[in-house]
Order: sequence, then C-alpha cells, then structure tokens
Amino acid sequence: MRKASIVLVVVLFAVVCLGQQAGPTTVTVSGCVVNMNGSFKLLTPGQTCVLNGHHSALFSYNGKLVEVTGTVDTPSKSPGIPVVLHVTHLKKLADFCQ
Repeated sequence: MRKASIVLVVVLFAVVCLGQQAGPTTVTVSGCVVNMNGSFKLLTPGQTCVLNGHHSALFSYNGKLVEVTGTVDTPSKSPGIPVVLHVTHLKKLADFCQ
C-alpha cells in the first residue's frame, strides 16, 4: 500500500510540473519595424517587441508597417523586460508607418 501511495504522489507531481511548462506560442502582430542600435523592434500601440530573425530580411522592412508572425517564448513576469518575437513570416502592409 505504501509503494502505491508513493508512486501516486510521484505521478501527480510529474503531471503538475509538466502542466506548468508552456512551449512557445505562435502569434501574429501588426506594427512598425524600427532599427534601434542594430536591433529591430516592432512598435505597436500597446507594446514594443524585439524581433529575432534574419537581419537582412528585417532591414528591408525598416520603417514599414508590417504583419509579423512568429513565436513568443513564455513571457517573463518581470516588468520592463521586452517580449522577444522569433519571426517566421513577414508581410508588408504599407510603405510607411502612421
């Protein structure tokens, strides 16, 4: 009986731990691509995302309004740490940001 209880506790613990681990989330966001000090950012009305992707591809969209699809790691709970968006697809919406 004691072995069964220990096994049950271990299984429940594993389920709880695995349930808390979240993988990357795919998102699509529209905004303006801006190059700041060699780092590309997507400026949106609510937040700023750091874009992680091919530098040459991002450079060709600098200053343009785009729709970006990519994955976001589990966001940090710390305030002031920007969200990193790993770019998988870029689509130009307009030649200039408004």
